[in-house]
Amino acid sequence: MYCYIYDEFVSDKRFEKDLLLVENRLTDLGIAGKIVRLALFRDPQEMVRDEIRRGIKNIIVVGNDLTTRKVIDLVADTAVTFGMIPMGEETTLAKIFGVPAGVAACDVLSARIIETIDMGHINTRRFMGGVHAENFIGSVACAGGSFRLTPERAAVLDIFNLALAPDRETAPDPRDGLLDLTLTVPVKSGWGIFKRSKMGVTRWKDKQFVIEGETELMVDGEILKGNRFEIGIVPGVLKVITGKGRVF
Repeated sequence: MYCYIYDEFVSDKRFEKDLLLVENRLTDLGIAGKIVRLALFRDPQEMVRDEIRRGIKNIIVVGNDLTTRKVIDLVADTAVTFGMIPMGEETTLAKIFGVPAGVAACDVLSARIIETIDMGHINTRRFMGGVHAENFIGSVACAGGSFRLTPERAAVLDIFNLALAPDRETAPDPRDGLLDLTLTVPVKSGWGIFKRSKMGVTRWKDKQFVIEGETELMVDGEILKGNRFEIGIVPGVLKVITGKGRVF
């Protein structure tokens, strides 16, 4: 049983042809299902919960990264398999999972290459992708406090569960039970007029990190502000349909 969650923006006329191709292809592949349309003043969380209670086995979002973020936490920790048909802008998550845009995604869904992946958590909320701070001036410690990083000047901090990367060797693996930390700090070198800046990069993998100090974080597209963040991993909580082109 498949349920397709259409984001509100795909009802725009410019997506009419693409949706028709998608729906016809899903029918040809024998995986057509119920269509639920997100709309203003309708709670997407309650709609998804209702479908799960009715026994739906596959929830597929038709939209972009924001569509995924609206429903993904409700699918985690259930027996439901999650998939996506990317449309519009901001489809980074689909690229990570190797799912092409539009009608080509239907064949990926039909092939059903399923990976069980981790999710991250920051304080009381979960995330799929990662945590980013552009001008980080606080400190970050790993699980157990065996080391602490406190950059001397504003740095760029990333803590990823999954992310785009040039190849699978350098990409975070959302199945390994670990988060990937990268701290990039500008470092001065040389003397006098020959001084120049280069980047010092620290990388680390761990199950948990603690950020302290006044910080603004971007978490899967949303801004969080605070003085302390506990960031950890929730292993193996989400089943996702992936394509052969996935980056992990």
